[in-house]
Amino acid sequence: MRDNRSDAVDRLQLIVANAADREAIRAMLSERYDVVIADELQAVDCYLIDDRSLPAYREAIEQQKAELDPTFQPVLLLRREQATETAPQLGVDNGDDGPPVIDEVVTAPIDRTTLYRRLENLLVRRRQSAELTQRYADIQTRFQRLFEATNDAILVLDAESLLITACNPAASDLLGYSRATILEMEPSELFAPDRPDALAAFFEDIIASGDAWTDELTCRTKAGEERAIEISATTFETSDDLSILLSIRDITDRKAYQAELELKTQAIDGAPIGISISDPSQPDNPLVYVNEGYTELTGYSVPEATGRNCRYLQGPGTREEPVAAMRDAIDNEEPVTVELRNYRKDGTPFWNRVTIAPVRDDGAVVNWIGFQEDVTERKEREQDLQLFRRAVENVGSAVVITDRNGDIKYVNPAFERQTGYSREEVAETNPNVLASGKQSAEFYEELWETILDGETWEAELVNQRKSGELYHVEQEISPIKNSVGDITHFVAIEADVTDRQLREQQLSVLNRILRHNLRNGINVIEGNATLLAEQVDDAAARRFVEAIEERAAGLAALSEKASTVRSLFEQEPPVDARYPIDDLFGTVTAAFAETHPEATVSTDIAQPLAVRADSRLRVALAELLTTTLDYNDTAEPAFTITAAPAANDRGEEWVEITVSDNGLGIPEHEWQAIEEGEETQLQHGSGLGLWLVHWTVSLLGGEVRIESADTGTQMVLTLPRVPIDG
Repeated sequence: MRDNRSDAVDRLQLIVANAADREAIRAMLSERYDVVIADELQAVDCYLIDDRSLPAYREAIEQQKAELDPTFQPVLLLRREQATETAPQLGVDNGDDGPPVIDEVVTAPIDRTTLYRRLENLLVRRRQSAELTQRYADIQTRFQRLFEATNDAILVLDAESLLITACNPAASDLLGYSRATILEMEPSELFAPDRPDALAAFFEDIIASGDAWTDELTCRTKAGEERAIEISATTFETSDDLSILLSIRDITDRKAYQAELELKTQAIDGAPIGISISDPSQPDNPLVYVNEGYTELTGYSVPEATGRNCRYLQGPGTREEPVAAMRDAIDNEEPVTVELRNYRKDGTPFWNRVTIAPVRDDGAVVNWIGFQEDVTERKEREQDLQLFRRAVENVGSAVVITDRNGDIKYVNPAFERQTGYSREEVAETNPNVLASGKQSAEFYEELWETILDGETWEAELVNQRKSGELYHVEQEISPIKNSVGDITHFVAIEADVTDRQLREQQLSVLNRILRHNLRNGINVIEGNATLLAEQVDDAAARRFVEAIEERAAGLAALSEKASTVRSLFEQEPPVDARYPIDDLFGTVTAAFAETHPEATVSTDIAQPLAVRADSRLRVALAELLTTTLDYNDTAEPAFTITAAPAANDRGEEWVEITVSDNGLGIPEHEWQAIEEGEETQLQHGSGLGLWLVHWTVSLLGGEVRIESADTGTQMVLTLPRVPIDG
C-alpha cells in the first residue's frame, strides 16, 4: 500500500506471463509508477494482470480485496486482442455479493494514453475509498475535489425525493448531457429506462442498508446508445439531510468480454464431441481440461481424465501408425488428424477420430487442443462395405449393378469369366449386350414393369457370350432404394445353369429309357418267359425260365426305384415340415410287415420326437429296411428301430434314428461307394437303395452313417429336430 502523501508514487504489481510483454509494459509504466514484479502478491495500489495469469492468482486477489475492504483494491486485466484458447476456470465475478475481481479491462494493443487513463481511473477510485474511510470528518472538502476529478461518473441524489442534486464532469461525458441538463432530469430517464421497478428496488436497498452495488443496470446516452454500467452507492448525511452518492462506471467492454467468455465456455463444455486441452509446459504434457463430451465419450470423469497424458485411452488394439503420426506432429508443432482404436474406462473399444492442434502465444506453443469424435459406426460401415465388396468380387455368380436407366455401373470378375466381356468393355453400356434373341419383347416388358414397381424379378433365360456362344442363366434382379425409398439402382445376380440344364435333360432321357423303354422291354421278356414256361415240361429247363423271370422282376423294380429317385429331386427341401417319429415308425413298420411277413420289427422311442421332414423320409426308411433285408439270410429276420435325441450336447437340435438287424450286415463295398460320394468300375454298389437313402436324408438336411455292431447292420440317420407341437 502506498503512503497517503500527495507526492508519493503509486505502486503497481505487474503480473504478466510472457516475459517480453512484461518488460514492455514495465518500461511503459516505470516513468510514472513504482512497478513491482514478484511471484507473490505484494501490498500495492493496483494489480495489472494478464488473462493467462489470472486463474493462478484469482484466490489470492479475492483474499487481498476482502482484507482491505472497504478500501478499494483495483485490479486491471490486460486482455490479448485475439486469444487462441479459452481458460475454463477463468472468471470475472468473485462468486459473492461483493465487487468483481476484475475492475477494469484493457485490450491489446495497449497504448500509453489509454493505459494511463484506465490506471488513473482505478487509482483515483482507490484513493477515494481510502480517503472516505480515513478522513470521513473532512469528507465535504475532499469529496468535492474527487467529485470533479474522478473519471467515474458521480451523481448525488436527495434520498427523500430521489432528485439529482449534483453531478461531475465524468457523468456528463458518460451520458452525453450537460451537467445542467442532468440536474433537471430524473434518474429513471437516465438509468434502466426499460426497468423502472429494478431501479426503484435498487434505491430502496441503498436507503435500507446504507450502501449497495449492482452491475445489472444500464444507462441510455443522449445519442440513444445503451451502455452497461456498474453502480457503487452509499448514503451520507449533510446537516440534517440524507443523500445518496452514486459512483458509476461504464462496463460495456467488460460485459462483452464476460459474455464472450461465457459463450466460449458453454460452447466448449456443451460441444457434441470430446474437447481436451493439454499443457506441454508440464511433465508428460498432461490434460488440464476436458469437456462433458470427452467424459461421455471415454467414461472417465474430469478428475480421472486430467492430470495425465491422454495415452491412457490406448490399448491392445491401438495401431502404432496413428500414434506415431500424432507424436511427430507434436514434435513438429503441427496439427494432425488421425483415426485410431481407443478404449473407454470400462474396456470397450471404439474408433476415435482425433484432431490435435497447437495453441500459440507469440509464436510459442503454450497448449495443445484436441478434438475427439466417435466414428465407430462409420468405420464399421466401411469395414462391412469392404467385406461386401470382397465377397461380391469373389462370389461364383455374376453380379451386375446398373443405374435406374439400366446403364452398367459395376460387374464382378465372375461376370467377366461368364460372359467374356471385360469390366471396361461393358461400363456405361446396357445389359442387352448379352441378349441372345431367345426372349420375346413381352419378356423384357414384364421384367421392367416388375423391378420398377420395386419387386424382385426371377427368371431363367438364354444369354449370349462375347464369343457368340449361348448359355442358360438363372437371373434375379432386385431394386436398390435410397433413404427416402426412391429406386436408384438395380442389382442382378446371374448363375450359369447350362451344365445343370444339360444334366436335367440327360436325366429326363435316362428316366424315359428306364421307365418306358426298359419297362416295355421287360414286359416283353416277362410275357415270353411266361409263354415259354407253359411250353417247357423239363425241370432243368424250367429253372432257366425261372431265372429269366426273377431277373426281369429285379430290373422292373430297379426301373421303379429310378423313378422314385427322380421324384425325390423334383421337390424342394422342406422348410416348415414336421414329421412325428411315432407316426413315421407306425406307417413304415405296418407296410413292411405286410410285404415281408417273415421279418419282425420292434421300435423304441425315447420320448415324443419330431423331425423336419416330409413323406420322402418314409420312403427312405422303408428302402433302408428292404435293402438291409436283402443281406439278412437268417430264418427269422429281426429289425430294431430306435429314435432318441442326438448325443454330445446336440440333442436340442438333432434326432438320431438307428436301424439294426440280426443278419450278416450290408457288405462294406456297398456302403464304401456312398461314403466316397462316387462309384467307379472297381468300387460300386449293386443297386439304388442305399443311394436313395443317402440322397433323401441329405436333402432333408441330415446325414447317414454306418456303425459297427456285433451282428448285422447298424445304420444311423441324423435329422433336424423340431418341436413336437406346431
